[in-house]
Amino acid sequence: MKKNCGKGQSIEQGPADREQLRLKVIKALSADYESICSIDLECDQIVFYCLSDRTSVISDQCFQICRFSWYISEYADTWVYPEDLEIFKNGVLPDSIRENLMKDQPYYIHYRVLVNGEIQNLQLNFVNVGSQDHISQVVLGCRRVDDEIRQQTEQKRMLEDALEKANLAIAAKNTFLSNISHDMRTPLNAIFGFTSLAKLKLHDLNAVQSYLEQVETASRQLLDMITEVLEISALSSAAGPAEVECDLEEIVGEVYNFLLPQAQEKNLAFTMDCSGLRHSGVYANQENLKQLVLNLVNNAVTYTEPGGRVMLSFKEEDELPNHYSVYNLVVEDTGIGISEDFLERIFDPFSREKNSTLSGIHSIGLGLTIAKDIVDKMGGTIDVKSRVGEGSTFTASLCFRVQPVYCQADKERDIAASRQLSQRILLVEDNEINLEIEIELLENMGFIIDPAENGKIALEKIERAAPGDYDLIIMDIQMPVMDGWQTSAAIRRLPDPVLSHIPIIALSANALASDIQKSKENGINVHLSKPMNLPVLLETIEEITGKHCFSDNN
Repeated sequence: MKKNCGKGQSIEQGPADREQLRLKVIKALSADYESICSIDLECDQIVFYCLSDRTSVISDQCFQICRFSWYISEYADTWVYPEDLEIFKNGVLPDSIRENLMKDQPYYIHYRVLVNGEIQNLQLNFVNVGSQDHISQVVLGCRRVDDEIRQQTEQKRMLEDALEKANLAIAAKNTFLSNISHDMRTPLNAIFGFTSLAKLKLHDLNAVQSYLEQVETASRQLLDMITEVLEISALSSAAGPAEVECDLEEIVGEVYNFLLPQAQEKNLAFTMDCSGLRHSGVYANQENLKQLVLNLVNNAVTYTEPGGRVMLSFKEEDELPNHYSVYNLVVEDTGIGISEDFLERIFDPFSREKNSTLSGIHSIGLGLTIAKDIVDKMGGTIDVKSRVGEGSTFTASLCFRVQPVYCQADKERDIAASRQLSQRILLVEDNEINLEIEIELLENMGFIIDPAENGKIALEKIERAAPGDYDLIIMDIQMPVMDGWQTSAAIRRLPDPVLSHIPIIALSANALASDIQKSKENGINVHLSKPMNLPVLLETIEEITGKHCFSDNN
């Protein structure tokens, strides 16, 4: 074949020449490059072996010889993104190619092209296939690297976010230490001061009484601060939820009665509403739940100015399978409010919008952090809406197992139903803490759990299982030995159609759209993100398995 190309010439390529060139190219480059060329830097020639859509616009035949300098100039003017022209042109100069190949083998250039208004990321790969003393014979491959660039950009963004959060945490901790030193010394100064005054006026009982009341007030402030710090420590080392029978209305009532005198002292309109509770008796960690209500309501009472309103309500929202219900604890106030900027950090430890000098309120600022930790341990969510000068609304959404009230016939019916409808789940999770929490939560829902520490163990269990042994698989993604995607794909390839079609729910911290798409590609039915949302997980299990569990309708 013969064809002129710029100022170049065409030559006749015999089968032996083509085979020799093909072998060199295959040796130098992998098969996934969209265009491959052979370059003679000494003769300023380029021979095309494999053409991409961009390459074929300039030269439309393989094994055609063109002038390398002419082709690069035409290609740059036609395709290369304007901002990358200088990088591209400098990178493909013969002297630059030689210099870089003497240092690195192979040598890469990254640049962008504009195709039909779309920016694409490309990589040129130069490989020396001739003499090392005088580099002239080079093989060039070109491929798209959009996915790699996207991943690198995402990783860079994540690292920057992590660094920013780390710096904010350090700054917040330093501010906390400064504030706590000031805030604790303030009541201590009052205690020492009023004690000294009381000693000087032992003969004046009224004055001594007043001083002792001030000492008591300062002591309570100091005790509250110490209690918050200790609660944070206790929550971080807690082994897990200890569920007991408790009554939601009673818990709310206890907190309400405890804080009522403080609210009355500030002339607050303080109300409690539990009329939305259809099932007040539940199984929960009573102490943690009481602490959650106390922290949220105390926060509202503390930051609401005299004459304002604080409204506390507990409402049952949805009934779920296996005797579970979703409840919303709502604490609303007409207090000072929270700025929009600070809302993003409202639950961060050691974080406080104003110090006590500016706000006039002595508090370490750990109350909301403790509340958030309690909600997280209970598998719930907490949300806050606020406007400066208008007030705040905190909503904690929690899922509790309801205490059923049965007659003997109901009990017998429940036992029979549970035997028929109990589902066996293979839970695949490598993190011991996550595994322990998930097992306890799911077993409390009535499921039978079989744990697996990684994907390889899970696959082996499915391979040994008989049809019907497992109703569902809950799969973590990032695991050692064999990750969740590899495991799911392997399960879908099993010869037994019953085993290969067991529903799989991904439960992972990988929550990007690309992660969800990859889960679908590997046969996962539904991809849920961590932290685990109990109501959503229960609904998903019911939808995906098609099994409706017995629920209490009393």
